[in-house]
Amino acid sequence: MNFTETAELYYGMLYIVLGIAVLVLSKFIINRMTPYRIDKELIHSDNPALGVTLAGYYAGVVIVFLGSVIGESSTESATVGSLLLEAGIDLCYALFGILALNLCRKVVDLAVLYKFSTVKEIITDRNVGTGAVEAGAMIATALMIAGAINGEGSFLSTLVFFVLGMGLLILFSRFHALLTPYDDHDEIEKDNVAAGAYLGFSLVALGIIVLKATAGDFISWSYNLSWFAGYAVLGFLGLAVLQKLILVIFLPGADIEEEISRDRNLNIAWIGGTMSIGTAALIFFLL
Repeated sequence: MNFTETAELYYGMLYIVLGIAVLVLSKFIINRMTPYRIDKELIHSDNPALGVTLAGYYAGVVIVFLGSVIGESSTESATVGSLLLEAGIDLCYALFGILALNLCRKVVDLAVLYKFSTVKEIITDRNVGTGAVEAGAMIATALMIAGAINGEGSFLSTLVFFVLGMGLLILFSRFHALLTPYDDHDEIEKDNVAAGAYLGFSLVALGIIVLKATAGDFISWSYNLSWFAGYAVLGFLGLAVLQKLILVIFLPGADIEEEISRDRNLNIAWIGGTMSIGTAALIFFLL
């Protein structure tokens, strides 16, 4: 093993330790930003709704951290000081991502599932459907942030695309409500897990598509914003068409209103959600 390989090994080990530290920090922060005791809800109350939410939150933290790390410069010509500086910058971006994900939960409560209190639904009613929407929104947000901080850019550009991403999630939730023949809010509030999971999967799929728009170097505001807008439109229209095709091809004869609203059929959510995410991944890698 030569010097460069040894340096890369220690560099990778440093970031593994840093990643674990970021996850611990994210647990500390979310504990301070919630009006309930998370450990009590998870361990003593066995609250599955909060478990789903936290799964999305921690997945989002990892996605943001990887977005800041992947694509770093080679360690061959780097000094110890420059490597530590890069690690410090990445830690700052990870901290921003953690705060952004906690803010995302507030956005879901106030602007996505705005007809009821998400805290009440998750903690009091143990509503897994609400937890699925929060989880999907946080993963989607993390994907958008990861793309914005990956490559050459600035904190300002990251902040702007985070705000745009939040606005896009709100608009897409309203658009999704227009596509479904049932009332999203009404079904989710009635503890319909299928309705919540279906929306949550759709939000993740949108996040993957928009990741394509935010990933890479920041060229100029006009270039990057037009790229973002183009993929946002592609995501909206593509997912709308996809929902119809899934029912026709993969679930022939299925009535989405009957299956989700009356039967609460989770098969629709699992299959439809998987196909949505798979198609979004195809768009990401092939377009």
